[in-house]
Amino acid sequence: MLFVSGESAERFPKAIHAGADAVCIDLEDAVRPERKEDARGQVLKWLAARGPSPAGSIPAIGLRLNGVRTVAGLRDVVALIDSAVHVDFVLLPKVEDASDVQCLQAWVGARFGCVIALVETPLGVERAAVIARAGGKLAALMLGGADLSAELGAQFGWDGLLHARGRIVNAAKAAGLQAWDVPHIDIADAEGLVSETRRALALGFDCKTAIHPKQVARIHEAFAPSAEDAAWAGLLLQAVPDGRDRGAFLFQGRMVDGPLLRKARRIDQRSKLSRNQK
Repeated sequence: MLFVSGESAERFPKAIHAGADAVCIDLEDAVRPERKEDARGQVLKWLAARGPSPAGSIPAIGLRLNGVRTVAGLRDVVALIDSAVHVDFVLLPKVEDASDVQCLQAWVGARFGCVIALVETPLGVERAAVIARAGGKLAALMLGGADLSAELGAQFGWDGLLHARGRIVNAAKAAGLQAWDVPHIDIADAEGLVSETRRALALGFDCKTAIHPKQVARIHEAFAPSAEDAAWAGLLLQAVPDGRDRGAFLFQGRMVDGPLLRKARRIDQRSKLSRNQK
């Protein structure tokens, strides 16, 4: 998922054609306080002119609002209610309780397909499991690393955020949701981005977010399984053509059971997505 600043309408088409699976127009951190009103107006005008995305189209188009506990967030919600806009998802920042998500859905749920809860405070991390059970249109939890690391006094890096990453993934998966990882903020560090993305994937994240179009291809590269893993998964799934788990059985001299079949399906899905992105 690629962020683009709500202040920069001229960049919206470039972001949409950058190859990301989702694009999020940001009305929060990427917009200066004195530009909030202008950015809100131009973003909603652009989205209204564009119209809703066809079902299943890529990229999905989303909107990061300001937090619902802030005046700017309240104004975002009212403007969205009054608009003719419908977005594929809303990214809601500073979520600290399930009620934040539930209020947003009650007020403006007709204007979006699903909601992503951005968890970026110590209290939010503590309540991640409660937030994940908010229900309704909640589809994912996302880690917000910059604000969280500042409040924790921790390093904004892998080690400093590892505990929070684990909490977010576990809470999301326990509730049947996706888990989205924080952006890698060093745009020039392509190898670091690939390494961090692979580690996030290994931890259980489903999405790595980006802050620059040139990061998108490297994220896709990191998510693509190796040729050896893809070949193994394809052959294993051919051994169960009906698609059903059938208990433990021997495959290539090794015992295989249900969890390995599920792993093979995930690898095969990522392999197909990777081929479609090339």
